[in-house]
Order: sequence, then C-alpha cells, then structure tokens
Amino acid sequence: MNIKQIEKLANEPPAWSKQEEKTLRRPFDYLASSPGKNFRSELIMIFNSFYKLPNQKVAVISKLVEILHTSSLLIDDIEDSSEWRRGLKASHLVHGIPMTINTANYMYFYAMESLQELAQDYDQCVLNQLLIIFNQEMMNLHRGQGLDIYWRDDFVVPDEQQYLNMVMNKTGGLFRLTVRLMEAFSAQFSGETSLVPLSNLLGILYQIRDDYMNLQDATMIKNKGFAEDVSEGKLSFPIIHGIRHGKAEGNSLVWEILQTRTQDIELKKQLVHYLEHTSGSMQYARNKVLQLGILIKEGYFPLIQRCGHDTFALNAAVNSLCDI
Repeated sequence: MNIKQIEKLANEPPAWSKQEEKTLRRPFDYLASSPGKNFRSELIMIFNSFYKLPNQKVAVISKLVEILHTSSLLIDDIEDSSEWRRGLKASHLVHGIPMTINTANYMYFYAMESLQELAQDYDQCVLNQLLIIFNQEMMNLHRGQGLDIYWRDDFVVPDEQQYLNMVMNKTGGLFRLTVRLMEAFSAQFSGETSLVPLSNLLGILYQIRDDYMNLQDATMIKNKGFAEDVSEGKLSFPIIHGIRHGKAEGNSLVWEILQTRTQDIELKKQLVHYLEHTSGSMQYARNKVLQLGILIKEGYFPLIQRCGHDTFALNAAVNSLCDI
C-alpha cells in the first residue's frame, strides 16, 4: 500500500468481514452446536411470568446469558484441563488454547453489546445502570472462579461457608445477572420484594446438585467422563465434606486421591465409595439439596404469591433440581 492508501485506511473504522467473524467464533460455535441442559433459559421464562417483560427483551436477555455461559465454559475447560464438554472434545483441544481464550473473551464483550439493544428507547441512565449490573456480576463470576482455582491449585480446603460464598459469586453470578437485568425494567419486583435472594439460593442449589451429579450421574459420565471433578482436583461440595470427615477420623484417603488428579477409574470409584458409604458425604449433599428446596418454597413462594403470581412453573423447576 502507498502512503495515501494508508492515510485513507487510518481515517476509517477497522475493517472486519463476515468471514473473519466466522473464523474468530469457531471455538464458541463449536461448543454452542451441542446445547447444554438449558436450565438458565427455562428459568428466564419462569421469571418472566412474574416480570412480564416484552418478548423482545426476554429474547435479548436469554441470548446475553447464554453467550456468557458458553464463553465461561470455554475458559473453564482450559483452567480445569478438561478433555470433554457436552459429549464433545473440549474446544481448546480442537481449536487450540490461544484461539479459544481469545474467542471466549471476545464473546464476553459481544454479549455486553446486547445491553445497548436492551436500553433502546430509554435514556442514558438506564444503559449506565445495565452496564454497572453487567460489570458487577462479571467481576463476581471471576472472583468465584479465582477462589475455586486457588483452593484446587494451592491445596486449600475451604469450610462450608467459604464454599457457599464462592458459589454465590461463581454460579450465582449469571442467575443474579438475569434477575437484576429483568428487575431493571420491572417495577413490581424491586427493593423489598427483589427476587435476587431467590436467584442466589437457586445458584447454590444448582451447584451443589451439579457437584453431586458429577460423581455418579450417567449423563454426566457420558458427557464428561466418570467423576471428572476428581481428575480435576476440584474441591466440590461432597468432596470437601469427605475430606473434613476423614481429617476428623484420621483418614486421608479422599485428600490423597484428589491431589493425584488421577484418571484411574478404580481409584475414583474408591473415593466415591468412601463418600457414599463411609463419610456420608453423598447423603449430606442430598440432604442439603432437599433443605434448599424447602427453604426456597417456604421463604419465597409466599412472596411471589402475594404479588399475585402463580408458582407452578417455579415449583416444577425446584422439584427437578431436588430430584437426585
């Protein structure tokens, strides 16, 4: 290019083609081609039976949350050295770690652009509010993920409260983001009647159930392999309980196996057997899930009903989460 052409280029926005966009999004589109459990989308529809937002706004919020969730999985799989996700070879093993990291980060910002679409026909104050909510919950998500990684890599065993605080940040972030965005456009649930605490409880319930299911659920095994959390060295809810039980009893089996990050099926079965039949950790997790289900129903269903809304769909969703 001659100098005039370079000068002309400098006075225009950076060029970006549809083909380049497609190339950049390959790691994301690869994972998105195999849908997950879709629980977040279902929850958005349930919440909107209370908030009554226009379908267009609900569609944008659903898209935004799904992009963030899928992008976070791309990063999670790199950080956890995972080989499988949703029954597919992990995206970074197909498209490479550098491209997958870049794509996931790009899609975070791509999702953020949806806030402008949400704030159409509103003044700048509304967009500013949405940006603050988005930024706060993305920071919370990364704080929770950071703690989870720190405990795993530095061999730190948290207590139950520390674990729940981590989950409030990590898993609760997208649940809370959904509710806070919806409440920004709904006057009925705000302030004293906010459903943010309910979304926090749902996030905790979802994560404890996920931790439990990882250790024995047939679908989880098919999609990610048997007890993949053990191979990752993850301090999940049942594993934390098992380690602490073992420490009190002078038995370090769970801790020793976890530290090896083994792929050995027999060793992992030995650990899970201990959690089920010796420490009672699996039963403890089951009990906690049931207790959370009762707390949600008794603590928040009356509030929703007082506001004139039916809880049938939410009750079905909670029952599904508690069915383990």
